[in-house]
Amino acid sequence: MTRIEAVSSDIDQLREKWEIPGLVTFAPGRGDLPCVKLQHSCGSTAEVYLYGANVVSWKQPTPGGEEVLYVRPDAVFDKSKPISGGIPHCFPVFGPAPAPMAQHGFARQSDWTVSNTSADQQPDERDPEVELVLTDNEYTRSMWPHAFKAVYAVTLHGELLRTDLRIINTGDKPFEFTAALHTYIEVLDINKATVKGLKDLEYLDKVKDPKNPQKQKEDRELIKFTGPTDSVYMKARDYVELDVGTGAAVSISSSGWEDVVVWSPWEAMKECYQKFACVENAKFNSPAVVQPGESWRAQQEFAVIDL
Repeated sequence: MTRIEAVSSDIDQLREKWEIPGLVTFAPGRGDLPCVKLQHSCGSTAEVYLYGANVVSWKQPTPGGEEVLYVRPDAVFDKSKPISGGIPHCFPVFGPAPAPMAQHGFARQSDWTVSNTSADQQPDERDPEVELVLTDNEYTRSMWPHAFKAVYAVTLHGELLRTDLRIINTGDKPFEFTAALHTYIEVLDINKATVKGLKDLEYLDKVKDPKNPQKQKEDRELIKFTGPTDSVYMKARDYVELDVGTGAAVSISSSGWEDVVVWSPWEAMKECYQKFACVENAKFNSPAVVQPGESWRAQQEFAVIDL
């Protein structure tokens, strides 16, 4: 069987078992990686790759379908590394990881499997949803010796995008982890973008020395990007906005996530840094501890709002 035939077979199996015509569909994505597309009757869409459980696209129901997320031009879709853009997972580590684990953990470079699809009435329109699962295996246990099940649901609720992540301890001993959803959001110009909702919070400035970040207090109502930015806002509120410079903002409401990360590589990525900003929900400052048989859960809701 050729690679193309194998991809086609995988997609056919996904369609047969999980497809909901017109709402939840499957097709080869870039690099022929399996991709699930959610389409709401209002016109909004989302695309989720099984590799890394990465939401690489979320479009608004506007003429032409306005893209909200950003995928970097250097992104590769051959599984040689995580997909650079969209909403990558950071689990079971956010940041540098002990060898042999790569930075930000293994979830973003693992193949997740489909465990459910649905399109429930909410109440008059059907909300398309896909649920993906990652369980421990020989590869993960070689880096992180714990039994777990990660369950990740992605839903379109009208024009809104929702994510729901659960980490379940399926073993017989407790474990702890840090995590984040490393969301790339497209902006008109990084120089015009601002972040709102983090004033008066303490944050770790990781730009100069990521291993020994400086602790500071945020005194700005609107955070502007003027250079490389890598800030972890601790015990953040459950609502933050990114003004993308077009007269609109992307709002992120959350529960379970305790921190917010604001990141821009600036000129370290000269070819694209002006076109995106990362505003990420994270569980970093205080690692999550999960007892055997118990679980940890965190949710997000993204919306595009007029300013």
